[in-house]
Amino acid sequence: MFQMHCSNCEAVIKSSHLVEVQLFLCPQCREIVIVDNVIISKPKTSINLYTPLKELLLSAKEKFQLNKSNALKLKTKHEVDQRLAKFLRRDDFRLNISHDFFIQTTFGHHRRSAKLLNISSTGAAIEFFELGPLPEDESEINLQLLIPGQAEPLCLLARAVWNGKPLKTEVSPTITTGLQFLGIDEKTRTRLWDFIIANEISDHT
Repeated sequence: MFQMHCSNCEAVIKSSHLVEVQLFLCPQCREIVIVDNVIISKPKTSINLYTPLKELLLSAKEKFQLNKSNALKLKTKHEVDQRLAKFLRRDDFRLNISHDFFIQTTFGHHRRSAKLLNISSTGAAIEFFELGPLPEDESEINLQLLIPGQAEPLCLLARAVWNGKPLKTEVSPTITTGLQFLGIDEKTRTRLWDFIIANEISDHT
């Protein structure tokens, strides 16, 4: 176990990851600080200060740096640190999908394809063509995301919280629907964050 003092509040930060990262979230003041003056702490029983989600993000960074360390420049590594620091600060980080990614939706007796616009651990925005049935506000909708390399689709239950036209266009053949996820179990949440992390990293490499 390693430790350092927070440069913002002087609290002692302890973690086995301190020697692997350049930025770290202080569990006391909740500020992201530069990792500096790290020492080895005395062995003793410690409390895990990280949720499984944050451990997953740190693991993703470790794997990414291992695979790309020979090709990345220092500036790129710093940008990765900044993006992952943003993850650590905000559990509700929203990933904007930069490519066409279509999902299957089921609501009522209807089954339609929709384009995924963005997604987070708590909800998403999807786009339907206007011609055809649309989910009503506050109605439940089932989503299926086919993730490359995985045989089992990622299934999510959500509630439609709003429907609207794209803001940048006065005339559009599409309708955007905002969704709030309902009752996500830990296994599904982990798969969801695997998807978010993989797409965030791939968009910047």
